[in-house]
Amino acid sequence: MRVSESEQTGRLPTPETSGVRRLQGHAHVISDIASVYGVQLANYAAPLITVPYLTRVLGPASWGLVAMAQAFALYGNLLVEYGFIYSGTRQIATASRDREVEDVISGVSAAKMLLSALVIVAATVAYLFVPLFHAHPLLLWMAVSAEILKASLPNYYFYGVKRIKIASLLDISARTAAAAGVFILVRGPSDAWKVFALQGVGATLAFIVGHAMIYSRYALRLPRVSAGWAMLRQGSAMFLFRSVYNSYALGNAFLLGLFATPQVVGFYSGAEKINSAAAGLLSPLSTALYPRAAELAKTSLPRAAMLTKWSLYVMLCVSVLLGVVMWFGASTLVRVLLGQKFIVSASALRILSFRAPMIALTNVLGFQWLLALGMERSFQRITVVALVVNVVLAACLAPLYGFNGMAWCVVTSQAVAAAGIFIVLARRNLNPISLAPDSSYG
Repeated sequence: MRVSESEQTGRLPTPETSGVRRLQGHAHVISDIASVYGVQLANYAAPLITVPYLTRVLGPASWGLVAMAQAFALYGNLLVEYGFIYSGTRQIATASRDREVEDVISGVSAAKMLLSALVIVAATVAYLFVPLFHAHPLLLWMAVSAEILKASLPNYYFYGVKRIKIASLLDISARTAAAAGVFILVRGPSDAWKVFALQGVGATLAFIVGHAMIYSRYALRLPRVSAGWAMLRQGSAMFLFRSVYNSYALGNAFLLGLFATPQVVGFYSGAEKINSAAAGLLSPLSTALYPRAAELAKTSLPRAAMLTKWSLYVMLCVSVLLGVVMWFGASTLVRVLLGQKFIVSASALRILSFRAPMIALTNVLGFQWLLALGMERSFQRITVVALVVNVVLAACLAPLYGFNGMAWCVVTSQAVAAAGIFIVLARRNLNPISLAPDSSYG
């Protein structure tokens, strides 16, 4: 059971000690943000290093096959991870006893096992009915296995106990090792499956080390199906929002592959990789601040609103700058990062540049603010509408306009999600920008 300092010492905190604690708290938050950015840099720096090599070694068609397999596998990653980085983190952060932490760990583990089985079934169906996957089964199964392993990492635990540096170190080490292996083992189109095999090996090592650290502190409890179902029910609303939110960046190459050739998928995926690497710089801030915002929302809504407003202003400024760079520097970025064969991808990158400010809005006002207020159910209406828009537009625009049509689909779907969040905030009078200092949340 957590005990306050005043209860431990029998003395009331003085202004000086309170000030010291505030400074220590700010330093801790800054350290957490830096750690999450370390993970994000590994997530996107590794592709930025390996993608120029892979696009040149594999060529547009083979690169398109890799992108399509990865996009499908990332749907599996979304399903297995299920948003536990938020719901699991919140439960770990608010647990007051070891038994409660063990319950969360056991429940999340059981849930991820159930979801992994579902992903394997879905991959089997895809193998049977998607011609490109049926023709390249090794590529499909390596991609799916790697993403299941990545989604099974216990990052939610380390975030919840505010040991983000450990999660960052495990993640960065795994991705760095996999990236290094690409330059050694991938030599031509026939080696494409090795990209995913290397990622799977790195994730396996991180999984083993991470869980060994957890069970050195807490008792090992076998996962129970009932506990897994309970976790899935609790996190269902968050999963719905997170899945549609990430589908803009993660699954569209797969959708495009259902209507276009591997070469067209390759051109779109090249632009998307650059755009995602830039947009990925926006999410660590809200991810690191989410536990703090959730805690403040229970004790001081005005302070939580102030924290949210500060991060929103920062992220909007950064996102606009990123959008401008991608719009005006599209041709140069494509030529340098992807090669001259991919120069047509510049038009898709310009379209995707409009995405950055909307990502900033949805990251802060969605993940950091609405979820901190416990308004997961409000996401269900938003996600259903945005998901329908995403799929319908992909079916309409991709066959007609190829990779540029897919880019407009992504931008439009992102705008729908952002608009939905604004509508929810307006109806509940909870916009953090205009929230009065004495407002209360009920």
